[in-house]
Amino acid sequence: MTKTSRFLILFLISFSGGAWAQWLPRFFQNSDIYFMAGPASNQSQVIGGTNVTVYGSKGYTTNVGYGYQIMRQSAASLWVELSPGVNVTPTADTANIPGSISQQSTISTLGVRLMVPVQSRISFFGAVGGGVGDFSNPNLTSDNPPDLKTTDVYHGVFDFGGGVDIRLSRFFSIRVDARDYVTGRDLGGVPGRNHFLPVVGVVFHL
Repeated sequence: MTKTSRFLILFLISFSGGAWAQWLPRFFQNSDIYFMAGPASNQSQVIGGTNVTVYGSKGYTTNVGYGYQIMRQSAASLWVELSPGVNVTPTADTANIPGSISQQSTISTLGVRLMVPVQSRISFFGAVGGGVGDFSNPNLTSDNPPDLKTTDVYHGVFDFGGGVDIRLSRFFSIRVDARDYVTGRDLGGVPGRNHFLPVVGVVFHL
């Protein structure tokens, strides 16, 4: 073990008995952690300037995130929301020529969520945010004849949507969320700019 490693361990141990122990509970108060999943689909599209068709397929999306309440006015509350990994995974990637392709994508966003309760256990919410996405897109090699390959394209993302949160207990709820992730055109196997991803899952309230 290096001197630097020993120093870091001793620092964390000493810090945990003081400021860390006081700061950590405050950080996780009035917060939630959610785990959700839902369907996703890619549509068939032709690679620009070619006659090569990449066929659409069904798949799934997963979304794990963290929310922190920053304001409460009467019954409504405003939250900061971090979604570091919205993952879209097709079940199959095929085309009318041989090759190795993928149309997976991973989107990371930071935004705000406004929650408005309509009953003691039911709240509706709207959300808006932005971030960046890593989109795996198929294209052709320069070989003769050309083969398919996959390249990563990074692009800014704007998202908006909403849903409903059904509170089952003090620490647990079921949430339905539907959002549109707006990007550049023809990214991640979706013609156009809109990536609509509905999800449902569980939320742990801290």
